[in-house]
Amino acid sequence: MSTYSAAPGTTLAALAAVLALTLPARQVLASNLGRLFFTPEQRRQLDRQRNGEQRPRADSETLFIDGVVRRSDGATTVWVNGVAQHEGLPGIRIFPSAQDPSRVTLRIEGGAPVRLRVGEAIKRTTREKDDGLAGGSIHIHGGKR
Repeated sequence: MSTYSAAPGTTLAALAAVLALTLPARQVLASNLGRLFFTPEQRRQLDRQRNGEQRPRADSETLFIDGVVRRSDGATTVWVNGVAQHEGLPGIRIFPSAQDPSRVTLRIEGGAPVRLRVGEAIKRTTREKDDGLAGGSIHIHGGKR
């Protein structure tokens, strides 16, 4: 019985040829998929957003409650007009409800407090509330237990 043994130089050359042929394909695939990690500038932008350095314009007429998140350590973040609020907006105080995580109370420029749910909006000048349903309604039916 005979065995075939390639010369050591030919095996290495074949491996180098395969790697050279697949390298351009990997670069094209990587450029199509985009970068996996953020650039340093993108990370700085995310840090600024997380630290509350970017806020909606103070002169925005409508305040929309986008969401409320309560962390396990008790800290709460409220999103107003698409931006996380840690300090609140100028002239507006935001108080998350301790009993109902879907509600917040806003005190706008010394006026009476206004309770809003996530998804609702209020106009600053008229204090007119908008539930976002445009006159419709939502019905929730309990499932079998």
